Amino acid sequence: MQNILVVDDIAENCYFLEVLLKGNGYEVRTAQNGAGALKSARDHHPDLIVSDILMPVMDGYALCREWRADEHLKQIPFIFYTATFTDQKDEALALSLGADRFVIKPLEPEALLKIIREVLAASRSGELGASADLPRQEGEFLKEYNEALFRKLEKKMADLERANQELQQTMIEQKRLEGQLRHVQKMEAIGRFSAGIAHDFNNILTVISGFGSMIQVKMPMDDPQRGRLEHILAAAERAKNLTRSLLTFSRKQEMELKQLNLNDCIRNVEIFLRRIIGEDIKLAISLCGEEIPVIADGGHIEQVLMNLATNARDAMPDGGILSISTDLVDIDEGFIRMHGYGTLGRNVVLTVADNGIGMDAATRQQIFEPFFTTKETGTGTGLGLSIIYGIVQQHKGYISVYSEPGRGTTFRILLPVIEGDVLPQSAALSHQPLRGGQETLLVVDDEAAIREYLEMFLTSLGYTVLLAGDGQEAIDVFRENADNVDLVLIDVVMPNVKGCEAALEMRRIRSDLKIIFTSGYPNDLIHKQKLLEEGMQFLMKPLIPTDLAGTLRTVLDDGIGYII
Repeated sequence: MQNILVVDDIAENCYFLEVLLKGNGYEVRTAQNGAGALKSARDHHPDLIVSDILMPVMDGYALCREWRADEHLKQIPFIFYTATFTDQKDEALALSLGADRFVIKPLEPEALLKIIREVLAASRSGELGASADLPRQEGEFLKEYNEALFRKLEKKMADLERANQELQQTMIEQKRLEGQLRHVQKMEAIGRFSAGIAHDFNNILTVISGFGSMIQVKMPMDDPQRGRLEHILAAAERAKNLTRSLLTFSRKQEMELKQLNLNDCIRNVEIFLRRIIGEDIKLAISLCGEEIPVIADGGHIEQVLMNLATNARDAMPDGGILSISTDLVDIDEGFIRMHGYGTLGRNVVLTVADNGIGMDAATRQQIFEPFFTTKETGTGTGLGLSIIYGIVQQHKGYISVYSEPGRGTTFRILLPVIEGDVLPQSAALSHQPLRGGQETLLVVDDEAAIREYLEMFLTSLGYTVLLAGDGQEAIDVFRENADNVDLVLIDVVMPNVKGCEAALEMRRIRSDLKIIFTSGYPNDLIHKQKLLEEGMQFLMKPLIPTDLAGTLRTVLDDGIGYII
């Protein structure tokens, strides 16, 4: 069995050649440098040596020169197998020193084996010999030797530099991906948080808005307390919108888009904005003279304005001016090319500016990231601007910020304007009589305050109301009144027996039963956890009297089994 000596300072290269050659019937010994190769060859003569060039202690050129000068080794064939090839001078030097082949890495295994077989066959037949150009002048050799090593070292350094740059790029990309992962994890945390608070918060708002709306309906228009009550209901409505904004931002609930006049949204929230910023900050509003029809979620637009007003207030601790303005602009392809964003056609620019402390460039780059805040611990969540950014994006708009330390901050929001007139705002439903009926309703909810509100409200509309505090009690009450109950209004998530399970059991008792599901949890969570079967929709809390009264009549009059 023929023996081959492999010389390479990289262990992986030695291992590869060892496996390849042993797998093809050769014996293999290895060395890490030229000095080790000479010692190994003098102890055990190989039939062939395969050597790299750049190695510590003794490189491949020096090894080949020593090899051909040794009386016991000079007849053994020598192959250079190197990855650092710069030009033909390297190969010429190697061959002049007595190498039989100069092979460039990487090479297909079969091609390398073919060269090895050819060299061994030529050696056996006497076709090869010590072919070094000896004797050579020492000065000439050293000159060529140094030049070759210099070229190879330059090539090696260039390869290492390129590998280092690639590694740095990989690390940058890895950091970017890690940042995206952290962002996703933050968003998931926000989603879990928002879904959790939505249930309890919407239950509380059902009671506040429910009883408050009932009082408002019966209150005379000239009652001196009416204004205060309307403020309470307006605050409850904005609290509902806040929950919806958080759920929408975390992708747990869809927006309620409709055609509206952006200027009206700003006017509607003006009083509330003045309360947010306080008396030491002047609010200056300058609205475009034309109506601005947009497709938007009014509650979310109000939320954007309130979040920006809150940030402006915190940026002006000693007072200042908060200005809000709207302007119509026409965007063309040139604008989009210059700025990298925008929708062709008519757009509205909503500008919110303050003359507060401002921010530096590093802060501006991070302000829309979830949980990023410049406020002291306990005074900011880091979610306000993230919510704004998410809302603007979902409205197919764009938001930009300009700010410098000590020179205030200006936010500009660009939204596409739709063609046509703005639909007229519907009249306030609170002043209109609500439609009721003579039917019997079974109301099921585990919150006692909600049951009390629903019983009082529905009874005032003429309905007969039966109550149950959980799913099992609902089944028991329904069994006793199966022929009389016209509709079941049931919460989805309750102790003992879930709402959907109780509804299915009641449907088994009476297949034509009409059912409306309600929940404080968002739609996304209800369906993701399969709390309702396919085709079952629900009325999300808070249950506002006007909405609930209309929905009840729709289901009862139209003969819908489940509210769709």
